[in-house]
Amino acid sequence: MAPFIINSYYVLPASEGVSMPPITDDLTYYYTPDSDVYSDTGSTLALDGENIRQWNDQSGNGNTLNQATAVDQPVYRTSTLGNGNTGVQSELDFFTPTTNINIPNSQDGFTFYAVYKRDDTNNEFYINVLSTNTNCRMEWTGSQHKFRSTSGSARYISYTADLNLKIVAYTLDRVANTFKMYVNGSFYGDFLGGSVTDYPIEWDKLFNSNYGVTFGNQLLYGAAHSAAEVASVSSWLNDKYIIY
Repeated sequence: MAPFIINSYYVLPASEGVSMPPITDDLTYYYTPDSDVYSDTGSTLALDGENIRQWNDQSGNGNTLNQATAVDQPVYRTSTLGNGNTGVQSELDFFTPTTNINIPNSQDGFTFYAVYKRDDTNNEFYINVLSTNTNCRMEWTGSQHKFRSTSGSARYISYTADLNLKIVAYTLDRVANTFKMYVNGSFYGDFLGGSVTDYPIEWDKLFNSNYGVTFGNQLLYGAAHSAAEVASVSSWLNDKYIIY
C-alpha cells in the first residue's frame, strides 16, 4: 500500500515501511508520530491540529495507546519539530497503554529514549505516571530529570531546561547499580546518591505532560544499553531529526 499524502507529509498506514531502530532486542514499545496516529479507533489518520484518539505501537508487542476522552487527547502536529517531522503535542492530557509498563526489581534494567521539544523552560512535566500512585512517575523540571519508583523515591540528574529539540536517553542498570542520562547521543551525567537495585517502576499513563511539550519518537527497552548502544540508537534518531 502506498503512503497517504497529507499536507505534503507522508503518513504511513498500518506500520508499513516504518524505520526500525538499529537495536530491536528487548524493545518493549516504539511510538513514532510518522505512522499509525489516528483521530479515531484506528481507521482515520490524524491531520495537523487534530486530537489523537489512538497511537499504535511499532515494536511488534501491540501496546496501543488510547484516549477516548476528547479533552484528554494529545494533538497531532506537522511542523513543531522541524525538518518535515511530525510530532505529538501533549498538555494536560495523556494516553493509556493497552498493557501497563511494568519494570519490576526482577528485571535487570531498562533504557528509555525520547525526542522532545518543550514549550517552556520552567514548568514541571510528569511524563509517565502510575494513576493509582502518582508518586511513581517520570518527571522533568526546569533543573532536573527524575525517575520516581513506586515508593515515590527519586533518582535524578541535574539538567537545565531549554527550548531546543533534543534526544535524551536514560539507562537504569540494576546489576551495575547505575542510572545514567545521555543527551544527543553523549553521556551527560549519572545519579550517585543511592541504589537502583530496589527500584520498581510502573506506568499506566504515558506522555502525561502538565504543560506543553511536543514528542517525536519514543522507545523503551527492557535492558540497560551501553554507551555505544545509546550512541547507535541516538544516531539513528538523529538521522531523522537532524539535531547534532
